[in-house]
Amino acid sequence: MPHLQLLNSIEKQALEYIAVTSRDEVSKRAKILLKLDDGKKYLAIVEEVGVTEKSIAKWKKRWTSSTISSETWDSAIAKANEVLGVNVGRPKKCKSTEARKIVEISECNKNQKFSRSKHHYHMQVAEEATLRGLPKLSPRSIGRILEAQLQ
Repeated sequence: MPHLQLLNSIEKQALEYIAVTSRDEVSKRAKILLKLDDGKKYLAIVEEVGVTEKSIAKWKKRWTSSTISSETWDSAIAKANEVLGVNVGRPKKCKSTEARKIVEISECNKNQKFSRSKHHYHMQVAEEATLRGLPKLSPRSIGRILEAQLQ
């Protein structure tokens, strides 16, 4: 029995791009749609991608119920972003350029000020960052930024 085409050629290219370049959750969603379009059965997709059948059905339904037409690359990417939730969640308070500035402040503060604890040190960095016009962040957020830079 032949399967129905879920994606047009532009949508397929856009989802292949997203599957390679996006974070894990979004990449999995794109792979689900690509495998469905290839005619794979739900059980095969469950094994290959590592999701539930319910999840496969949910993403197929979301894709097919979308009203965005995709005749161009930009419209296909826009549809994928909306349906797959590429930009979902609360926006970050601190952009990567600001995070780099916080790391610079941290490096300067290491040499200048004595700290009683890690938390106290992060408080000092947060205060200095605020004085320099960066967003007001908690000491814990400063700690997360500095930990991420070490990795």
